[in-house]
Amino acid sequence: MAEKNNTVQSLERAIMLLEELARHQDGCGITYLSSLTGLHKSTVHRILNTLAVKGYIEKNVETEKYSLGMKFLYLSSAILDQMDIRKIAKPLLEELCSKTGEVVHLSIMDDGEAVYIDKVENPHKSIRMYSQIGKRVPLHCTGVGKILIAWLPDKDVEAILEKHGMEPFTPYTITDIEKMKEHLKMIRKMGYAFDEMEHEEGIRCVAAPIYDIKGKVIASVSVSGPVLHVTKERMPELIKEVIKTAEEISYHLGYRAKTSI
Repeated sequence: MAEKNNTVQSLERAIMLLEELARHQDGCGITYLSSLTGLHKSTVHRILNTLAVKGYIEKNVETEKYSLGMKFLYLSSAILDQMDIRKIAKPLLEELCSKTGEVVHLSIMDDGEAVYIDKVENPHKSIRMYSQIGKRVPLHCTGVGKILIAWLPDKDVEAILEKHGMEPFTPYTITDIEKMKEHLKMIRKMGYAFDEMEHEEGIRCVAAPIYDIKGKVIASVSVSGPVLHVTKERMPELIKEVIKTAEEISYHLGYRAKTSI
């Protein structure tokens, strides 16, 4: 098997195709994947067939498009189950959802984005939020994301935002790095973050930091919902509950806040 720069070329190509399929929820055809990756169509076809046999991708016989297979759910759930924070947080997230009646997310940062690693939703709410475990969202315009970078050095914040950009998802999105740094300074002072319809029109969110035993922010917890339900009048109550949940999760992870004597 050919190797280049100490990597396996065929495996690199398979990973490249899988990453492209992950970006296209409606699936991709062989010709389109070939144009995206620069691989010959026959190479794409062989790799896709191998992945399909192993259950990692599936083919829609009507559209002849390929998409990620159910095997990835098994792998991702195995990874998530290994995360102590998820096991510790689950009952507290459920309690927060029960108290507030809104959607609760647990998020971590990965490669300059926030990733939902757990979600609890009120089954009695008729309005559903388009979010799911594993979904990646921007840092600059989400409550969970801003929490994850608020305690980083300015140079790290600048590097992340310059790499990923600050796309204006709504008219309320902060798109200037200097304004964002001032905003993050305010978040550190308050101890929580807002998303005032900055990522999605009509959706408001409040988030708080989760600390590990060393006092490092490693995750964020949030309550989100339509502005019709998550009103400004409810914010003091929601802020209190989100912070309380974040503190309890942090405590179970070994964090002990320093108190002045």
